[in-house]
Amino acid sequence: MRRRRTNTGADDSGIDDKEVLRLSCELIRIPSIYKREHKISRFIYAKLKEWRLSPKMIPVAGHGPDVVAEVGSRRHPAIVLNGHMDTVEVAHGWKHDPFGAKVENGLLYGLGALDMKCGLAAMMLAFRSLADSGSVDGFRVIFQAVSGEEDTGIGTRTLISKGLFRRCKAVIVGEGFGGLGAVTNARRGGSYYDIEVMGKSAHGATPHLGVNAVSDAAAIVCALSSMSIRSAKGLIGDDFRPLAESQTVLRIQGGNISLSVPDRCSIRLVRSTIPGTNIDASAQIRSLIRKLRLRSDVRVRLVDEPGEIFYPYITEPSSELVETAVDSVRRITGKKPRLVCGVSEADDNLIAHGLRVPIICVGPGESGDLGRYHQAEECIRVSQLGYAARIYYDSVLRFGLRMSG
Repeated sequence: MRRRRTNTGADDSGIDDKEVLRLSCELIRIPSIYKREHKISRFIYAKLKEWRLSPKMIPVAGHGPDVVAEVGSRRHPAIVLNGHMDTVEVAHGWKHDPFGAKVENGLLYGLGALDMKCGLAAMMLAFRSLADSGSVDGFRVIFQAVSGEEDTGIGTRTLISKGLFRRCKAVIVGEGFGGLGAVTNARRGGSYYDIEVMGKSAHGATPHLGVNAVSDAAAIVCALSSMSIRSAKGLIGDDFRPLAESQTVLRIQGGNISLSVPDRCSIRLVRSTIPGTNIDASAQIRSLIRKLRLRSDVRVRLVDEPGEIFYPYITEPSSELVETAVDSVRRITGKKPRLVCGVSEADDNLIAHGLRVPIICVGPGESGDLGRYHQAEECIRVSQLGYAARIYYDSVLRFGLRMSG
């Protein structure tokens, strides 16, 4: 299928660059910090309804509702376009208005510009164009705008639990880490550990009579930084560096207001796991702590309640979904993208593990100095936005026609 581009920014998909930018700006101007997505949910619902795409709102506990729409007969298998509406909090250091959606020197500034309101806008317009194309025959396309991705992924978890990926055969998530020069066909997971340190209380003026849990916890934190980590042969991250595990101490909490030796302290640790490896490093952590010969009693627990573990995954490069997306990016941008592994857990971890279907992430994004994810002065190059929408349109249409043929 040869694409013809006109001087208005439209092509045979019916997608116009200016409209993608305009919708991106509208989404950025709506504050939607996680747990406060209600206004943007209503906006997206209204926009899809205006386009006569029969959206539905799906309640999400503690968050704004998800918005879901689909085209095609329910008898047919589906391809899902999934993107999140929420953002992180406003970081310190913004010079531009984080909700101003200002374009300056070819860059669009705003909270969520990268993560991922521009990708969401591109998906919305690709979905509309697919619905208008008359070519969705023998397959379905499901659009999902989800809440709570920056929290626990609860919006996507809700859709999985409610069976709203019915007969899904492939999923494209619009997270564009690395920009359009990359297709994410794998992702690291996330395993969380609670480390409880139990010492012995004593009067603060006679510390030798107690066992200081805070001091022992500090020794553990220092030791954790020396733990060996595994690398992944043949995989690169979406930061374009060789892929390896990482681990971070997220929290240390303990101590007393009174003049007493603290007898309890807790540590929360996350280990970002790579595809094909054991997700539980509890034994390794316990072995490290034993070598410290601490006086406190220390207990290590992998947090394994339902929904707490993000499992790593890989979609094989030879899969039809990956090959189709790579070819779409190459044909539309003129450059072949690199296959990368996402370094941060995201909703695609949940979908890959819960549904066992081929899944990728692709979309507008940045790397290097412009890769300001979860940072002040978040921005994105405007030139990517129209390309992203056409890539979604082209990838879904060609995969769907192959699937139905």
